[in-house]
Amino acid sequence: MENNIKSLTKACDELGFSYEFIDLDNNFVRVKMDNGWQYFELNKTPFNTEAAFCICKDKSHSYQLLKDVVRVPKTLDFLDFNVSSKYSKYKHCNSIAAALARIDDNFTYPIVVKQNKGALGTNVFLCSDALETEKAFQDIFNHQSKSYDYIALAQEFVTTKSEYRLLCAYGKPIFAYQRGSAAATFNVKYWEHGEQAQLVTDKALFQQLADFVQPIYDEFPMGWVGYDIIIDDKDELYLIELNASPQFNNFIEHNSSEPVIELYKHALTQLNKRG
Repeated sequence: MENNIKSLTKACDELGFSYEFIDLDNNFVRVKMDNGWQYFELNKTPFNTEAAFCICKDKSHSYQLLKDVVRVPKTLDFLDFNVSSKYSKYKHCNSIAAALARIDDNFTYPIVVKQNKGALGTNVFLCSDALETEKAFQDIFNHQSKSYDYIALAQEFVTTKSEYRLLCAYGKPIFAYQRGSAAATFNVKYWEHGEQAQLVTDKALFQQLADFVQPIYDEFPMGWVGYDIIIDDKDELYLIELNASPQFNNFIEHNSSEPVIELYKHALTQLNKRG
């Protein structure tokens, strides 16, 4: 049983919700609620609509939705230059040369290049010049790669002092943690390099993170989300990504499962009320 499901079932035990395991490994479970069964699979939950889940996963769409709501790094999207001709109408640039020129018109190096629907730090590159940017595009648009994405993003690089994830359920901030301690080194996979998730216990910092994302709920209400937020070297906050199916392995390993259980308890209670 994985940590998400362990925390879910402990939350159910504390709330008095019954549940049944469906698979042999106990990672697929259904919870009996007042309006019937709700289904959970690993880190996937019923707390968001399908549209909300897809918007969170699509970094380009979430940027377009929220860029005038909260501070986010400027981002441009590029469709695979070799995509099928029937999708050519969606291209902003027809070649790598045109893409590099567009980047020069909008950014100064370094920049971040990453795939649109990636997760866990896959295909995220810090590029210091056009050659590195071209290589990043080639990696993302590699049709033989299991990590292929047909959209790549070029993003303003923000010098980072610290990075956090704030976990919210139905608009209520429940807990936050610092994502490693080497953010300034562009350590996108901090958990693979001995870095530890550290629970935020500073109440003022937690409130600062919560206040920063509050305007999002007027535009885009979600039931279950992790906000990736960075604080730059000028103490400005930036929203980097939304995660509608966060995992908690590194956090639980170095802290406690109790905040995650509380997150599930609040979400389950709200879902049950909503019917």
